[in-house]
Amino acid sequence: MDRFIYNDKLGRYEEDNLKEIYSFLSTGGFARMRKYLYCPICGTSLQTGFIEGKERKYCPNCDFIHYRNPLPVVLAIAVKGKKFLLIKRGIAPKKGRWASPSGFIEVGETPEQACLRELKEETGISGRILKLIGIERREEKEIYGDMVVIKYLVEVDEGELTPGDEVDEVKFFEIPELPNYYMDRFKQVIEKFC
Repeated sequence: MDRFIYNDKLGRYEEDNLKEIYSFLSTGGFARMRKYLYCPICGTSLQTGFIEGKERKYCPNCDFIHYRNPLPVVLAIAVKGKKFLLIKRGIAPKKGRWASPSGFIEVGETPEQACLRELKEETGISGRILKLIGIERREEKEIYGDMVVIKYLVEVDEGELTPGDEVDEVKFFEIPELPNYYMDRFKQVIEKFC
């Protein structure tokens, strides 16, 4: 505990060496997305301490606590008969890789609405949700960090496939044509529903 000092005002331990923390953050220490150095409420330099059993950043002035929560993501396992609709990612992470249409839930959306919006944005076609497949934690180390992924089985409508702005290509795959990594990740879904 020599790196931490007890803060009587806050009733918790806090980091004694802020330079070390800022160095850690500036070299990609925590998630790359949000590197708070200052309080987003009052602008005071944040400190680090043990809060609720975890090392967290907090503001000693207004008691703001920076909780690092996972990002909510939806994923559409999009099917038409026994064919799977995949996108070829046009941006990081995993640029150039075939994947299911997916994306972040936006403010004011339900997960179902977000799933169908992402399907339309990335493929140009609509669909209807058949079933919730599952919810899992996934860590994406390239950009986003921790995510909660909500997966739906979606039956797609007829229409012209049109890659969205973040997509290089859209294509239906027969089951034997699916990439091995896709087969491994969604084996149970493929066996159960197709």
